[in-house]
Parts: sequence; C-alpha cells; structure tokens
Amino acid sequence: MAWSVAPVLGSKNVANSVEYYCERLGFQNPNGIFRPEDHENSGVYAIITRDNIDLHIQIRRRELYPDDRERIESDVYIYVDDVDPLFKEFNERGATMVRHITDGPNYELRDFVIEDLDQNRLIFGSPITNE
Repeated sequence: MAWSVAPVLGSKNVANSVEYYCERLGFQNPNGIFRPEDHENSGVYAIITRDNIDLHIQIRRRELYPDDRERIESDVYIYVDDVDPLFKEFNERGATMVRHITDGPNYELRDFVIEDLDQNRLIFGSPITNE
C-alpha cells in the first residue's frame, strides 16, 4: 500500500495565501478556493500543487505562532532533487527567506527555509553530494 502526505497549513486569509504560493513559489491552484456562502470572501480551503506535492491551505481565525519563533523552527520539510536552482527561483520571485542555503553538518542535507504570509515555515532540502 503506497502512502503520500499533504500538509495542511493554517491561514488568516486563504485567497492571499494562495496568491503568495502561486506568485512567489510557483504553485498552481487548479481547483480554485472553496468559498461557502456563509464564510469569509477569502475562502476557507484550497489545495495547491507543484511538481509531485500538494499543500492544503485552511482558514485559521486566531494567531498561529508567536512572533519570536527561532530560525530553526519549521512546519513542513519538502525534499527536492536540487535546492540551489529552487532557492534562486524563490529568491527572484520575492519569497520571504528565513534562512539561506546551508549544508546541515549533522543530517547530510543542504536546505533553506522560507516563511509564508501566516508565518508557516517550509524547508526545502536535498542530499549533500560529494561532487
């Protein structure tokens, strides 16, 4: 039985979050934003995709994180083939960088951290190669 995972990230404004992920990180929103009649105009749920991953964005009406999160704290780790071109792309698109590319001395991965509009933190990493 094959497994897969789709993280659900909280958002104060789903429409703004979808726009950020699409414009800054190159995600797509093929199914639109779920907007029940009796809820916020910005919607309550969306599924965004890029390459082989899905991220779910869900409305959250309260503060999600304290303002004093440490740089090492994160919410999602996404494994990619090569972080260097992805870092360059996200930087050019204006993504909020929490930590630039570093080689993890204890875990054999090269990674960087971005933060979205709602302070969700995503780490993108790939194995360190000895080339």
